[in-house]
Amino acid sequence: MTSTTPAPWETVDPALINPRAVRLVEAFKDALARMRDEHGLTFDDLNTVTTLLTQLHDATGVPLSLCAMPLFSEVFQGGGDGYTISEDVDSPTCIPGSPMIDNPGTLPMRPDEPGVPLVASGRVLDGYGNPLAGAEMVIYHASNDGIYSGIWDDGQPKYNLRGRQITDTEGRYAFTTITPVPYSNTPSQAVDAVAAAAAALGRSLYRPAHIHYEIHHPRLLKPYRGEVYFAGDPVIPVDFVGPKIAAPSLQADTTLHDDPQDIAAHGFDRPFNTAVFDFVLKTPTSPDTAVRPLQTAWPEPKPKPQVWPS
Repeated sequence: MTSTTPAPWETVDPALINPRAVRLVEAFKDALARMRDEHGLTFDDLNTVTTLLTQLHDATGVPLSLCAMPLFSEVFQGGGDGYTISEDVDSPTCIPGSPMIDNPGTLPMRPDEPGVPLVASGRVLDGYGNPLAGAEMVIYHASNDGIYSGIWDDGQPKYNLRGRQITDTEGRYAFTTITPVPYSNTPSQAVDAVAAAAAALGRSLYRPAHIHYEIHHPRLLKPYRGEVYFAGDPVIPVDFVGPKIAAPSLQADTTLHDDPQDIAAHGFDRPFNTAVFDFVLKTPTSPDTAVRPLQTAWPEPKPKPQVWPS
């Protein structure tokens, strides 16, 4: 009797099968079939998308997964308002180990850091409006030219405009930095297909100005990871990633201060902005629905005097 060894393509090891992967792939194909039947999706459409992502990868050098993030991040980030936190996509611009600053304090920055000074403040609260004292806040944002430090070798110190801060006994935080501005990735702009795709979708090539925050506290259901935007930013409705991410509940009220006495009192040599935002985050004992309090500024103590470039 002759025994034969099965060819490699004839064998499947049951131990290697991942039921979740099988389920997700089938669900994805079902979704594509519905798009085909209901919206006329074609194979050429899929080729157009994959070609665009490949061109973007070649132009920027970033991983394909990051190139594709604008296609899916809004699905995961757009459902949360900070209180009931969505399954946020971890930001690729986050780097660990940023230095601790005082409260109130100043984010690390270069002596000639360009931009309009900003004093950001607010509170970290639970759903009942009680302060979360001792919460660790990780804070970072792009420079005035739209570049995040520590990601590309652009001459910025590794932790430029990045820091950590601990909330006080009343859950308050306050720090001085520069005012973020809308930004776009320059290599992405150079890809004609990217500009054409953004125009076809009614989107800008820019992202609205924002500050990234992570908040860690033992009482939180899960750490908060998200972005706070600025009310009135005209880029929000046409955000390249998607306007749902910058929900009204994630927009800070911003005020420009140009009175000479006010400028001098805060130690600046030019007009500056203040932005106030209260984080209302869910703990195991918080109510299912929280009423957001009115944003309250923290005028005292004033930030340490800064010398800003002219």
